[in-house]
Amino acid sequence: MTIIAFLFVIGVLVFIHELGHFLVAKWNGVRVEKFSLGFGKKIFGFRKGETEYLVSILPLGGYVKMYGEGGEGNHIIDYVAPGSKAEQVGFKSGDKIIKIDDLNLGSFTKWKELQNTLNTNNEKEYIFSIERDEKGIKLKSMAENLEGLSAYSEKEYPRSFSNQSIISRFLIVVAGPFMNFFLPFIFLPIVFIIGIAVPAYLERSPVIGFVEPDSAGSKAGFQKGDIVIEVNGKKIENWRDLNITFQSNPDLLLNVTVDRNGTIETIEFIGSPSSQGIVEVGLAEPLEAKIGGVVDGSPAAQKGELKKGDQILAINGRSVSDWYDMASIIRNNANKEIVLLVNRDDKQLVVKITPEIIEGSNQAAIGITPERDQILKKYGFFEAIFEGIKEAAKLIIEVIVLLFSFLYKLITGQISLGTAGKSLAGPLLIAKVSGSAAESGIASLLQFTAFISINLAIINLFPIPMLDGGHVLYLTIESIKRKPLSQRTLEISQRIGLTFLIFIMFIAIFNDITRLKGSIIESISRILEAFR
Repeated sequence: MTIIAFLFVIGVLVFIHELGHFLVAKWNGVRVEKFSLGFGKKIFGFRKGETEYLVSILPLGGYVKMYGEGGEGNHIIDYVAPGSKAEQVGFKSGDKIIKIDDLNLGSFTKWKELQNTLNTNNEKEYIFSIERDEKGIKLKSMAENLEGLSAYSEKEYPRSFSNQSIISRFLIVVAGPFMNFFLPFIFLPIVFIIGIAVPAYLERSPVIGFVEPDSAGSKAGFQKGDIVIEVNGKKIENWRDLNITFQSNPDLLLNVTVDRNGTIETIEFIGSPSSQGIVEVGLAEPLEAKIGGVVDGSPAAQKGELKKGDQILAINGRSVSDWYDMASIIRNNANKEIVLLVNRDDKQLVVKITPEIIEGSNQAAIGITPERDQILKKYGFFEAIFEGIKEAAKLIIEVIVLLFSFLYKLITGQISLGTAGKSLAGPLLIAKVSGSAAESGIASLLQFTAFISINLAIINLFPIPMLDGGHVLYLTIESIKRKPLSQRTLEISQRIGLTFLIFIMFIAIFNDITRLKGSIIESISRILEAFR
């Protein structure tokens, strides 16, 4: 399931991104040579018209190859008339003429000039070195056999990417990120048509139901029953606002205003990210001691007497106030039989069970999960479209504000590089969370894909060589200088950009491996829930 979900997420994001480049390039008349999902060796593909469509072996990306995008500096055959001498020799549309005998092709700025030179010796048979589908071939032809062939030097080819106006090239470049921004406006209406369950507590007032002992929240002075009103002067309406605020301000001092039994208190709080990149605050919403599920293979499952919906009233004769109180008692009774007083359908029953130590932990559990109220967001067709579009716009604005706020804090030194590095996530984590989302249903998977699509769009617009934002930077410099950057400058900057991206990917994958040693789904889910 995880692999299928990951391929779905990556496949959709790459396809929609590259489709943007492809469609706008075609609209501007640019010759598109390849449309590939994935990098590296071709798995399979087909050619339609002048474009080869591929699926390649490395799924982490894709590309649209346009002629003139990389400054080929050769001559291209744009058209070969059917039945012409040129076709009989073996020339095909899209062939790149790399070499003709010992002629210096770079000195011919126009195809006509080269053709005139060849015509000075009509009886000579030239050897044409051709690049076709990234393979080198050689064709022998006399000048007169070029009849029916239409060719151009790269500098004069009207369908070359490099010969388009700055505006056209800009539109082609930003079309990819634009399509990633557009995807949520398609997926979120579908999500609301299908219906998605959202934790109800996110919409509720941020009343603290539990403070984990020795946590950052406990050390700061939060208490059970506190109602968070403001953080740094910004009003907090619900748990959703509070979660986002904590997660977007790692290692920063926050002045948290709370209502404590009618008295206004201010708490100074600093939350540091764990090795998983999550700010572990140690605060949780109020939660009843009510069973939402029984874990397979656990003591509760083996006993078979506890069911979903059961409410734990007391343990060993001691009343329990909430889920956290109940869990604390169970943890402190490892390998000891305990007696549960359970309410089921307004009837009380007694269940005896022995908590067992969880593998990889020194804590005991019986294998039950809490019941959390859910809000089902499901609408009729037209209302789903309206709500989905509204939600997509809201999500894009929130992600942009949070991401650039984080970058501002990083640049100004409010957040350290070490803290920022912990927040990076790579393909392994995306795969893991994709699988978890898929298990929750297609609606959750589509919502997660929309969330990642927005992040991908923003990151792609960063002014880093090798990214779309790097190309926008090149075009901006070109418009100011009124001439394109030199090929050497482009090559050097591309190498620097590639090195930087490889370094970032290395850190992201290292973080993924570190996180995957433990359980990360619950932690990541808390962040994703906040955006629902």
